[in-house]
Amino acid sequence: MAGAKRSVDLSSADIQQAWQDVRNDGADTNWILLTYADNGDVVLSGKGTGGLTEMKEQMNSNQVYFGVVRVRAVDDHGSKRAKFVFITYVGAGVPAIRRARVSTHKPEFERLFNGYHIQVYANSEDDLSEDAITSSLQACAGAHKPQAYEFS
Repeated sequence: MAGAKRSVDLSSADIQQAWQDVRNDGADTNWILLTYADNGDVVLSGKGTGGLTEMKEQMNSNQVYFGVVRVRAVDDHGSKRAKFVFITYVGAGVPAIRRARVSTHKPEFERLFNGYHIQVYANSEDDLSEDAITSSLQACAGAHKPQAYEFS
């Protein structure tokens, strides 16, 4: 892998389009996942319509990923509102030098994924359970708490 870059380029058309698709309630795409290529550039690792479960299937413990999954908050009146979960995943097998790059680049990913509702830092799939994410979403829901969350 090439040396660490001070900043990352997140302007590629495929990254921008995938993010717009996730943000668009009319689109089926409900997750995006970015990672580092061997040369240190950020690339679109995946996107899809299968929600959190499908997103997690794309991850491996030797990689760093930044992504967002769209979750639907559902209330008693049938209202469904999109909630965006920003995920930083640093697998257990990632070397220390690559782990350090995460904190340097994370603010740039936060700017790209502007408008997310909660942020989750994960080192394993257990950190990305629906229960854990639901708890975090409920904690920031305010007075109008949804009855359920749909993850796909």
